[in-house]
Amino acid sequence: MTDGSRHQRMRELPPPWPGDRYEVLCQRPAPYPGSRDQYHFAEYAVESARALEKAGLVTRVAVIRMADDTVIYDPVAGVELPPGQW
Repeated sequence: MTDGSRHQRMRELPPPWPGDRYEVLCQRPAPYPGSRDQYHFAEYAVESARALEKAGLVTRVAVIRMADDTVIYDPVAGVELPPGQW
């Protein structure tokens, strides 16, 4: 094996999945701690938030766009941006 081929194998590869852009913040009833999950696609983040809320697993849930900290979904605060603004 040559030195050149060894260095080629050691180069880091980019991740095969896209970076996260949205965060789902959950507050849960005591004694359970809150949670944070990150998603690349807003549709999946909002779908997850709505499912957690519908199942009664959270006391409060919000979806935040991480690039500018904009809340795109928070039913307690009355925030539900239309999909075009996600």
